Amino acid sequence: MEYYCIMVKAGAEEAFKTDFEKSLRKFDDSAQVMFFKKKMRTSKKVEYEQALFPGYVFISLQKMSPSVLSEAKLNRNFYHFLPSNKEIHPLKGEDLEYLAKLKKFGEVQGFSKAYFNEDMRIVITDGPLTGLSGNIIKVNRKRQRVTVKLDICSNTMKFDLAYDDISPEKK
Repeated sequence: MEYYCIMVKAGAEEAFKTDFEKSLRKFDDSAQVMFFKKKMRTSKKVEYEQALFPGYVFISLQKMSPSVLSEAKLNRNFYHFLPSNKEIHPLKGEDLEYLAKLKKFGEVQGFSKAYFNEDMRIVITDGPLTGLSGNIIKVNRKRQRVTVKLDICSNTMKFDLAYDDISPEKK
């Protein structure tokens, strides 16, 4: 399978996903469109979902073809493949590894489990933030959120993810 990132109209990711996935089936029965969301909490602990990468969806298919690009261009919410429609490249390296991690937790990223060690550094024990400690650029303990910085498809993206504060296991 090859994986690609597509920029679409922010707020229309779900509509693009539904429409484009149907049209992709003409070319590839196993094709899939993925729109990742994250679970968050308000200050009153009410849970809600929002886009993890607003304006971006990912697709998987056996092989890219000019027909797939033509079909994408028919969708009114489509902007372009990354890096551009003239240079469509499948995800590779760290981009592909991060996408695999996202897929592991499903299209809706839940809460990670974390605690703070004796040096007051956050330690992630489980969930979508596992393995991203080096990418955490800000921690908001009051709101239980971390800001993560990632380079995906040659674009730097910052986003917040929620965590549950747990007590560390005693050794």
